Amino acid sequence: MISVVIPTHNRSDLIQRAIESVLNQTYKDVEIVVVSDGSTDNTEEVVQSYQEKYSNIQFLSIFPGKGANNARNEGIKASNGKYIAFLDDDDEWLPSKLEAQMDVFNSDSSIGMVYTGINVIYVKENVTYYSLSGKKGDLSKDILMKNVIGATPSVMIKKDVLDQSGYFDSAMPAKQDYDLWIRVCQVTKVGFVDQPMVNYYNYSGEQQISLSTKKHERAIQIIDSKYTSLFQSLTQEESRRQRSNYFISIANIALRNNNKRLAWTYAFKAFSQKKSIKNVIYILSVPIPFKFLLKLKNRR
Repeated sequence: MISVVIPTHNRSDLIQRAIESVLNQTYKDVEIVVVSDGSTDNTEEVVQSYQEKYSNIQFLSIFPGKGANNARNEGIKASNGKYIAFLDDDDEWLPSKLEAQMDVFNSDSSIGMVYTGINVIYVKENVTYYSLSGKKGDLSKDILMKNVIGATPSVMIKKDVLDQSGYFDSAMPAKQDYDLWIRVCQVTKVGFVDQPMVNYYNYSGEQQISLSTKKHERAIQIIDSKYTSLFQSLTQEESRRQRSNYFISIANIALRNNNKRLAWTYAFKAFSQKKSIKNVIYILSVPIPFKFLLKLKNRR
């Protein structure tokens, strides 16, 4: 059985779409674990309306809220499935997502995590682009270079692998998903579904933790400290490329905040680590309006 963990906070208007996308999956051996993290709206009533129709839905309430990753951890603990899949309350899955991932798991028993491509939908800008990493197999080094796995809604992990790697570190100020993927990739092989199976909605007008550059800087420092021995295994060239990737990730956040000065600062830091054509192009692209950059990205 697959346990689908959905953390939520005051999203009663959106949680229905997420739940419906799970109920509409072609793979049916599923339970849904909705974890309300300090919600004060009618989220519980919305979920209860589904519980009246479906017996495979759990509802947990945490009050006061302790953050989405603590909620995910509580959802994992309450889950009964062999596999754990994550879905955010404002995102949705395509109908064959779970079935496609199970096909990958069943093809190789040594695979402990499977992720998919995603449709990244910028709501305010009305732009969608497709994110397809393609990395699979032993990613124990690739994951140190950058987050090649991506966002949590595309990921499914065997429960026993999570028990081995540990759960989300809810004390992290940001990058909790990347922190977990580093640990998971040290203990298992990774599979990939080469199709976008998630609609990942980006509401750039909201105050999102993912848009805080300072929190991301602090998270990078913590990750460097937590996994010093792993990062020491990188060559000097790999280490410089890794630092460049880190700086570009923060520059991307600055661009999403329309802070071009800060984006330039981190783009030049990236170039100082890795003097590549790619980084030169990034520096030159900073003045371009964000919406147009998204459209260019979708054409690649």
